Amino acid sequence: MDRSTWRASLREGKALLEDLGGRPVVGYRAPEWSLRGIAADWWQDLPELGFRYDSSRVPLAVIGDPAMPRRPYLLADGLWELPPPVLWSGPVRMPLWGWGPRVMPFSLVRRALETLALEDAGTPLVLHPWELDAEQPRLPGLSLGHRYTHGIGLRGYGGRLRELLDGFRLTPLEAWVEAQ
Repeated sequence: MDRSTWRASLREGKALLEDLGGRPVVGYRAPEWSLRGIAADWWQDLPELGFRYDSSRVPLAVIGDPAMPRRPYLLADGLWELPPPVLWSGPVRMPLWGWGPRVMPFSLVRRALETLALEDAGTPLVLHPWELDAEQPRLPGLSLGHRYTHGIGLRGYGGRLRELLDGFRLTPLEAWVEAQ
């Protein structure tokens, strides 16, 4: 879609969520972290639309740019970029969301989450609701990559996630941004 259509869609969706939730919506994440390519600078519209933070720019190849910072940073007009967490640096990186925690060794993921917690990193923990449904129907026509990332490690992930997060004090991103 073009930028004006995106802005209109974003304004409409934000208003609907605020109406349903009875609270302001101050955070944004583009589907598939899609603020890249021709949309790379569209984040500049977010403050005007009432957003305080964005999480649409990911420091990974294919869906983002590995050169992007791995920790939160201030963009402009008080807008924070809160990149989703990745494990490791350099050419080999793994997402600490989606299929990453479902396939990586428990101790490795737990240690990475502990490091983020100690740093008070303001890092979004991304969970798609469908990741907790191992019996979800498989969508036809998906590429091999999408079938892998959407299907691997789903069985038992709810319990694994509870165990991974046990003992952590999670802070809403709105509260983290407000405290900065």
